[in-house]
Amino acid sequence: MKFLSLLSFAFLSMLAGVAHADPGAALPVITPVRSCEAIASSPLREVVGASVKLSTKRVSTPKGEFCEVIGTIAPSIGFKLDLPASKWTQRYLQAGCGGLCGMVNASIGNAGGCRPALDGEFAVAATDMGHSSHPGVGGGEDVGAFTSDPQKRIDFAYRANHLTALASKALIRAFYGAPPRYSYFSGCSDGGREALMEAQRYPGDFDGISAGAPAMLFQIQNSFFHAWTVAANRGSDGKPILLATKLSILHDAVIAHCDGIDGVKDGLLSDPRTCQVESSWVKCEADVQDESRCLTPQEWSVAQKIYSGPTDSDGNHFLPGGLAPGSELMWTAFIPHAASDKVMSEALYKGMVSVVNLPSLSTVEDPAAFPFSSAQFDRMQQLHALNDATNPDLHAFAAHGGKLIMWHGWADFSIAPMISIAYYRAVQQQMSVDATDRFLRLFMIPGVGHCGGGDGFAQVDTLTPLMSWVERKQAPMQLVADRVAARPFLPTVDHSRMGETGPQGGSDGRGDESMGASLPPVAIPDRPVLASRPIYPFPLIAHYLGDGDPKLATSFRPAASVDEPATNKWYGAFMLRPGFQKQYGVSNGKLTPRAE
Repeated sequence: MKFLSLLSFAFLSMLAGVAHADPGAALPVITPVRSCEAIASSPLREVVGASVKLSTKRVSTPKGEFCEVIGTIAPSIGFKLDLPASKWTQRYLQAGCGGLCGMVNASIGNAGGCRPALDGEFAVAATDMGHSSHPGVGGGEDVGAFTSDPQKRIDFAYRANHLTALASKALIRAFYGAPPRYSYFSGCSDGGREALMEAQRYPGDFDGISAGAPAMLFQIQNSFFHAWTVAANRGSDGKPILLATKLSILHDAVIAHCDGIDGVKDGLLSDPRTCQVESSWVKCEADVQDESRCLTPQEWSVAQKIYSGPTDSDGNHFLPGGLAPGSELMWTAFIPHAASDKVMSEALYKGMVSVVNLPSLSTVEDPAAFPFSSAQFDRMQQLHALNDATNPDLHAFAAHGGKLIMWHGWADFSIAPMISIAYYRAVQQQMSVDATDRFLRLFMIPGVGHCGGGDGFAQVDTLTPLMSWVERKQAPMQLVADRVAARPFLPTVDHSRMGETGPQGGSDGRGDESMGASLPPVAIPDRPVLASRPIYPFPLIAHYLGDGDPKLATSFRPAASVDEPATNKWYGAFMLRPGFQKQYGVSNGKLTPRAE
């Protein structure tokens, strides 16, 4: 274990006892200057460059009255904006959505300790990203229209959030007679992709952005990765090789051999990159009679493939990494309990690769038949310039004064955590380490699944430290994450609809709580805490020094992990470069890049 220099250690240690970052600036309440009904006639065409239809109504909630604005930006971008009638403290928050979106959900996630968000002081907006369908991945009445309509592809990729921000800010000005003092965006999964897309394409839209488990490498993540998790476990007879009943064998062995780098045995890996899983821990001996307590060579081969991530027949990697050691209990997204069970990753693959990734709907339907080759990789990046949010050049966002918090759960089963690390390193390389540190922090959270869940410290407030950074210039030296009462490792899944309870998650890391019916525009309060842990900016980890209760965040201090392992050489590393994104239009009914 390598500790920080004495000066750095002392500096960070001062913050170790802080339960949450200080809130933002003390801003006065501004009350409306126009009625809720009056702003329905606000002229927005010149603001957004398209016609806008509006309707308004007053709604009452336990946190006060709001003016609810329902809008449609041509051709079909639906959005909702909730304006506090008596509590607005000059802040605007836009919430991202998960999966393929298709619904409007303006709830506030990852803000359970943020008083202004809990009290209903934000103007809050969200969009359906340009189409209406069943929530989540792959389902919905108009999926065919979404995929065959090039304008809806553009709106989903980047246009919807930008125009929603423009329209919402204009409506805020009309209602209160003043613009928002500070504007924020928060999202996870596709909402994380949307968050990064805003920083990259529209750096002036938001002052602070929280991007959780971002699906930034949208094209490859939703084709190669999800196909790989299914294909890796498919035997020559078409049946799964490894079943979920054996995942605990693998997980328990990993924890037994690798837990404790942070000074405490708690069933979590603070830095899974330091754990090199060995076959001898779990593999059945040649003469073993009972294979129920070990992994057969074929089962071990499946686990190896999942850890490594997709490769070609020569072992060349297509992603910077697979799933992390310690995430094994989350693998039920693609490892069935019974051979006849359907798995989430197969539904994800079919929903994503056949609907979103390719201009044509013709594609490889069976993930087990997916060709893992460089030629297929090149084919799958046809819409890289449209959908992906991997541009590491954030100079314009930094110059605007923007602040960005990225976070990712180490036990994520849907988006490989190493993608976030690879992007973070690409930003550092593009802008320098010091420049990056002035506006971007990455936090990797032990034991946390996709946008939440898992056995780790899944309850985390990113909005409060983001506000403190933007409004008080106090950079987040740590987040404090909480372990709460046990909940399912995976959210409940309706495979017939792949709803928003599915693996792309929402913007709050709470699985099914924030999905489905529209929730009030306030934060979901934190649950009772079982234990807390400081999460330090990557690559630092929290280390228990042996004094105090290990369930308290105050008992930990920042420490360096082992020397950082080299990232895989991977075929798609060129996708983390500046200058690839394009503006698109529709010409002769086809999706067409616009001339620069």
